[in-house]
Amino acid sequence: MVQVEINDESTDAKLGERIVTIARRNAAHIGFYCDGSGICTMCECKVLSGADQLNEPTEVEHTWLTDARLAQGYRLGCQAALRGTGPVQVLTRAEEMRRQCDAVLNPPAGTNAADHLAGLLENIAAINWQHIGRWPFNLLSSINRIGLYSVLWPVTNLNQLIDDTVRVTQRLLNTEPKDQPPSA
Repeated sequence: MVQVEINDESTDAKLGERIVTIARRNAAHIGFYCDGSGICTMCECKVLSGADQLNEPTEVEHTWLTDARLAQGYRLGCQAALRGTGPVQVLTRAEEMRRQCDAVLNPPAGTNAADHLAGLLENIAAINWQHIGRWPFNLLSSINRIGLYSVLWPVTNLNQLIDDTVRVTQRLLNTEPKDQPPSA
């Protein structure tokens, strides 16, 4: 088993598993709209340590993530798979932005909202630039790779998407035990 820490919570994982699969199984705060086809980029995460334990960035990641984001350690959770047995630590984009928003709305002692606003705005701008700055080639590449229908409706299992969304929301609201497995 491989030790993976997602959003400051450790869990066991198997070689070959993708970060998004591990996160969904553990109801971690991560986006997962496109079911791993690599077109929504909601599962973007920052690899804080253990990048050498993951596969190299895929063509999909090079299509959607800027070179600057890749250099900063950002990966798509649906593309980043465990290849080594060493520990891996990631912070999902959803959780990173939740924390940044929280710091703006509820500044830590000794700071004010303005101290944290720039980081949040920089992150929002970088995420948007990934899509706008690469338009329309990122979309055309995805259509070529998975087909127009899959780009227009990427959800392959709507019930699972709803179930996962409810589990993540319950966990964020602390209404579900951390070790409760996803429903089948």
